Amino acid sequence: MMFALRPSGLGDIDSMRLHLRSDRTVAASAARTFEILATGEGQTGWANGYRATTWYSNARAAGAIRDIHLRWITVRERFLAWEPAARFTFGADAMSIPLARRMIEDISFTPIDVRHCTLTWQVHLDPAPVLAPVESRFAASMLTPMFEAFAAGLADYAAAHPG
Repeated sequence: MMFALRPSGLGDIDSMRLHLRSDRTVAASAARTFEILATGEGQTGWANGYRATTWYSNARAAGAIRDIHLRWITVRERFLAWEPAARFTFGADAMSIPLARRMIEDISFTPIDVRHCTLTWQVHLDPAPVLAPVESRFAASMLTPMFEAFAAGLADYAAAHPG
């Protein structure tokens, strides 16, 4: 069972209540790091709890929809930006556990030189009202470590597989 979230667009980011950010220097190009994330290469190793991805179209572009299945939650994602070597951004349209009213992950790749980039993994969300009493604790103990680990895992995998 999936719980619908409010659809979100890029213009909604600033109005969301929680903003998480992880920056990593990656020993791989922006193009290669984007490619790893976009194709899911090695994701069972670098994204703790990742199980599978279900795509609902062959297109890999803004507007594409997929489900990401983690060990404990499934999230339906709609791509808001698909810019190879630059930006990989999606809004959550539904979740199997209603943890948010709306959510966007905005992942960017900034070239440093031909073999290095900066990975910036941002998560913006309005948590579900039921989480209000524990919202900051939930973000600090669950969300921040999870997304920090995803960013670190991707950076480490890309450095080990620079292409």
